[in-house]
Amino acid sequence: APEPKPPPAPQGSRVVRVSGFVFAPAELTVTAGDTVTWVNEDNFRHTASADGGAWATVELGRGQRGSWVPRVAGRYPYHCAAHPTMRGALVVTERKGP
Repeated sequence: APEPKPPPAPQGSRVVRVSGFVFAPAELTVTAGDTVTWVNEDNFRHTASADGGAWATVELGRGQRGSWVPRVAGRYPYHCAAHPTMRGALVVTERKGP
């Protein structure tokens, strides 16, 4: 039987898929206040951990997800704590308007 698919990400979130030891997309542009959700589609456990240590997901098993809400504009490189060659980046832009 095929494996069940994880439930969809919460409304208004931006998704990074983790599969084959790669974050996809490798770089994602979001607006401050958006929810970024990492979904692990791999058979191995992974994290999304900021290079500077400012934030990290818990270790995610297959089908699990972890989220972070960036509040400040900037570029946030990140990696998997268990597999440091896995690299990604979030580019956070300022929210416009009131």
